[in-house]
Amino acid sequence: MYIIIPVIICLLIVLSFLFCFRRKCIIKKIRCMCPVDKMNRLNGLTGPFGFQYILSQDMFTSCLTAWQRDYGYCSLYDKSAPHFNIVFDCEPIYFDYNGCTWLIEFWKGQYGINMGAEIGIYKADRILAGHERPSALFHSPEDNELPEFSLTLLKDGDTCLQICREHWWLTAFSMGNYAEPEQLCVEYGIAFPGRSMCDVFVEALLSAGYDRKFISVCGTAVSFTFHTPLTNHPSLPRLLLCSFAQWKNRLFLKLYLWATRPFCYTLDRLLYLYEYMPFAFRRMVRVRNIKKKRWKRK
Repeated sequence: MYIIIPVIICLLIVLSFLFCFRRKCIIKKIRCMCPVDKMNRLNGLTGPFGFQYILSQDMFTSCLTAWQRDYGYCSLYDKSAPHFNIVFDCEPIYFDYNGCTWLIEFWKGQYGINMGAEIGIYKADRILAGHERPSALFHSPEDNELPEFSLTLLKDGDTCLQICREHWWLTAFSMGNYAEPEQLCVEYGIAFPGRSMCDVFVEALLSAGYDRKFISVCGTAVSFTFHTPLTNHPSLPRLLLCSFAQWKNRLFLKLYLWATRPFCYTLDRLLYLYEYMPFAFRRMVRVRNIKKKRWKRK
């Protein structure tokens, strides 16, 4: 017994030394890499999760060919979000066009340890009745039907992220930042393939309660600001669930910042996690993984 205890203590000391040495080697390795190599390495790691890193804004966005495109959209994803520590404001806008019911939805809020915003476009196989829309499964449109999206995310009036791309699901996520959904405001722009589709969407916005004087239309493009949802009013149980999810998000965010404290930028922090704690890295890059998890459960 008297021999075992000193041996265990010695082993713990040796292991601590090895972990410290390994940590210092990883830090040195990352600091010696050039930014381009870091970005290429990180995008190679996050690509399978459907996201790419943009160095100029230190943010993540969704890839046009992301696997999430195969799963479409259902309102069940939004209802399940707080269970995955995702707390957001969302606004679904439905409209009928060209023999189908279309959906353009906006999101803004906290996605685990990521602050961000999204906009997505989906369509059904036919025109749906009003009562069918909340439970229907929508699909991503074809490439030739995609609009050009733009979004500018503001927190407490200050611009945080900006992006503009032709897409079916445009996102902007800032890792390591926290916000309550009501602190965020998003300026959206949509350039539709044709004027008639733009007009139908504008009418749907007006029907949802948006004021015409806050909607700008130029040709086939429309722009507006999303701050307070007009079509979604969460129940008390959901509000309590969201409060608990946000408490966990703040806790996980502190742990993330502490664990990656040798670095300041997301690029370095994530590469460090990948080398030092791969399990934590996989957890961090699952920004919007509800669709895959819900699919697996079926």
